[in-house]
Amino acid sequence: MRIAMVHSSFAIRGGAEQYVRNLSAALTQRGHEVRVFSGPSAHSLPDDVPIRPRVAARLGQPGTRTGKILTHLGDLVDPTGLRVDALRDFAPGVVHVHNWQGLGTLPVGRLVRAYPSVHSVHDHAVCDPNNALGNLGRSPGLDRLLRLRSGWVMRRLSPAVLLFPSERTRRRVLGSAPGVRRVTDRVVPLAMPTPPRCREMPYGGRNVFLYLGALAAHKGLDLLLEAWRDAGSPTGGTLLIGGDGPLRAEVERLAEDMPSVRYLGHLDEAGKEAAFASAGWLVFPSRGAETFGLVCAEALVAGRPVIANSIAAPPMASDGSVLLFREPEELAELLRRAASMPDGEYDAMTASAIEDGRRLDWDRHVDTIIQSYESVMAAPADGRSSFRVTTR
Repeated sequence: MRIAMVHSSFAIRGGAEQYVRNLSAALTQRGHEVRVFSGPSAHSLPDDVPIRPRVAARLGQPGTRTGKILTHLGDLVDPTGLRVDALRDFAPGVVHVHNWQGLGTLPVGRLVRAYPSVHSVHDHAVCDPNNALGNLGRSPGLDRLLRLRSGWVMRRLSPAVLLFPSERTRRRVLGSAPGVRRVTDRVVPLAMPTPPRCREMPYGGRNVFLYLGALAAHKGLDLLLEAWRDAGSPTGGTLLIGGDGPLRAEVERLAEDMPSVRYLGHLDEAGKEAAFASAGWLVFPSRGAETFGLVCAEALVAGRPVIANSIAAPPMASDGSVLLFREPEELAELLRRAASMPDGEYDAMTASAIEDGRRLDWDRHVDTIIQSYESVMAAPADGRSSFRVTTR
């Protein structure tokens, strides 16, 4: 099978980007031919096929307010950039779309009409250009505009089967476009390849907490740093921070001021393994409604319970594997509670995490993805644009 992976950019090395690489490698190992089509970036690989930048991207400087506005407008109205004929020489049997923001709904819409396609929903970009849902609820008028936008995006993606990482994400995304009803999409919980030594590790330090991810406010790292200033010393524990991002300087300053904070930098697989081996907990304080949280899945596979913001509660974690906070000031108290948790209670949470982790099987996940490919390839070509979506 020839599979085209289409992803907007590898400018960052987040969960979606690592998933594309892991899935591509797994499919190649099974004898399939995979090619990645993506915007050029610092983390592109030599075999990636670069997608030419669209006009909207060339008009504004990346990272500026104007650049962001043009990016979001371009997602709706700019037809340039990704071209269907860019895939013609490869002639894929199926196209797998990942993050589409930056590629645009018009080019992606043409692509999924031309080839049997699936789309993994890694974020909430369909619901809100700020895929952390930061615009929702600000005003009735803005909410109406966002619903119109969602309907527009969903209709452009209509020929593709959407693969949702959780039922919660499916409800939220489909609910953002109430005029569109989809009937053949699938919930496919994510997973990741895990070496046997990383499964069900021996206990880490009960008072050692790990944050792993983007060093950014939308991920709640600022909440965690403030909570640690309050609770860190009384726990007698250690806060390990891995990743990179705009709050890196603040993390480095805190690590200089507080010996209980250790900044680990951006971690490769060996570095993550060592961090999980040391830690007794993963802290996941994200401010946004996460679709899945792959780092939480990694923690559960390692047998590490999770401390999470309730708005971002990991859907793959059972109640016994996670401690939730609702208000920022509750996080410091949860850190103190976790560090001094009685053995029996911590043992029960660890056992629950291990059981949750056992359900996250990578090979079974890849099997399900291949079945999804085979399903869309078997669908009648003349029904690709209509049989999956009906409008009320």
